[in-house]
Amino acid sequence: MRLLSAVAVTLLTEASHAAFYYPNVQTSLLEHILVDNWGAYASNFSSAITPCTNYVTQTGTAALNSGRTTAAQWMRVLFHDFITANVSAGTGGVDASIGFETARGENSGSAFNDSFTFWRPFVNDVVSMADLVALGTAMSNNLCGGENLPYHAGRMDAASAGVTTGVPAPETDLEETLVFFERAGFDKVDAIGLTACGHTMGSVHHGGFPDVVDETAVTPTNTNGGSNFDTTRGIFDPNVVGEYVHWTGNRGGPLVTTSNETTRSDLRLYESDSNVTMRALFAQGNNFLKTCVDLMGRAMNTVPSGVKLSAPISAIPLKPVNVTFDFDDSGSLKLSGKIRVLSSAGESAPSTLSIQVANHTSSLVPEPSTGTSVFGRKGDTYGLTTYFPFSLSGAEISTAKSFSIAAPNTPSQSFDIRSGIFVVPGLTTLLGSALNATIAILPQYTCQDITLRVAAPIPQPGTLAPTIRIIQSSLTEALKAPEGYSLCFVSETLDSIPTGMVTIEVLREAQVADTYLVNGGAAGW
Repeated sequence: MRLLSAVAVTLLTEASHAAFYYPNVQTSLLEHILVDNWGAYASNFSSAITPCTNYVTQTGTAALNSGRTTAAQWMRVLFHDFITANVSAGTGGVDASIGFETARGENSGSAFNDSFTFWRPFVNDVVSMADLVALGTAMSNNLCGGENLPYHAGRMDAASAGVTTGVPAPETDLEETLVFFERAGFDKVDAIGLTACGHTMGSVHHGGFPDVVDETAVTPTNTNGGSNFDTTRGIFDPNVVGEYVHWTGNRGGPLVTTSNETTRSDLRLYESDSNVTMRALFAQGNNFLKTCVDLMGRAMNTVPSGVKLSAPISAIPLKPVNVTFDFDDSGSLKLSGKIRVLSSAGESAPSTLSIQVANHTSSLVPEPSTGTSVFGRKGDTYGLTTYFPFSLSGAEISTAKSFSIAAPNTPSQSFDIRSGIFVVPGLTTLLGSALNATIAILPQYTCQDITLRVAAPIPQPGTLAPTIRIIQSSLTEALKAPEGYSLCFVSETLDSIPTGMVTIEVLREAQVADTYLVNGGAAGW
């Protein structure tokens, strides 16, 4: 057995909470989307692009016959959000302002609102819509045949439409198109490459662009009248380049071949250097996919000045999942959760793990259901995710400051925890807009020592991206509590029914003592 290549682990005492999101809340959530693609405990995010010819707002026969491709439209959303960046001024870029800009003629079609509708339940206090705009492109690339595209988090959502306009359209002339790209930090060679990468999947549709695709494209099995860029619209591959260079298949797609010469925007761009760049991209073979990783990564990471992105989020070989303190039916403290093991393709998952808390060691056995991941993939075989559940109680749990996990032939890893102040999952609920939260504290604390910060994603006008509403609350001591603890509670009515997970942070002396996300089932988290 061999785990997927290990990553460095940094354990910070101030980041060790009773509700354990490893290594922090943001990374834990986004790594889950990136890694847990199919099978047991998979994120619902991958379902929209499984198979890669799927379209997210329709199901069954309607999706198969629509001729639309969610993976391609996610890349289009990123491009339209990115291309209005002014890098010299430090404005624009990937900030989800596109959600406010869908009425502009340059943003024709339903791709933007369809995508935001799907992404909206994933937005919360630490995952912005802008991060999801970038994540959609990373997932489309990673799951549909491309090379692994590194993903950085930390984008901030715009509060209004961007002041800069100008997105290349089919009828935009070459000079203006290149001005738009240059403003966003891309020269002519970059512009040609990014366009080819973005058009390796998907189609142009009669419904959105009747001047490009005529009504003859609409059929019972192509109800939106899509004309594909290449002969493999659901695969991220070099075919769009090869078919253009050799003038075979779809010959580069409708923005090259349309009978309406004024809307041949791709042809004008590709021919602007006498096809030198397109021939060079074709000569790369499958290394074209690596070029796309570079170009699309640059677009994803173009953000307003002042926004600092995280280090790339890596797959975590040994990951605690949903590890929380709580009280059982008898009022005893318990620590429960799962350990996810990510194994490389072709390698066996461990048959057992051991967990040690204080001086107590227990053996863990895997659940029968497993998952698969593009991480650890070798050829057509995918990585394997295996889950080891545990539930521990006893006197040693209340004083434990860490737990460690060991697998055969693998060094053990330790994870810091604290049970002094924690949100009680079994006594914390969200029903509609009514939030009831209960916090357990040890005798050395009082309910006056702590406050609650609640962050709820709620609808806002002008865009389908939620805004985050913050509430600060004081707490009241409950009359009854489990032995060894006091309970503090609060009831809040939120401004609106949340669109996704609500974040509860317990603060003591302005420091976060615990974090808990309520309604983890939203969007299939």
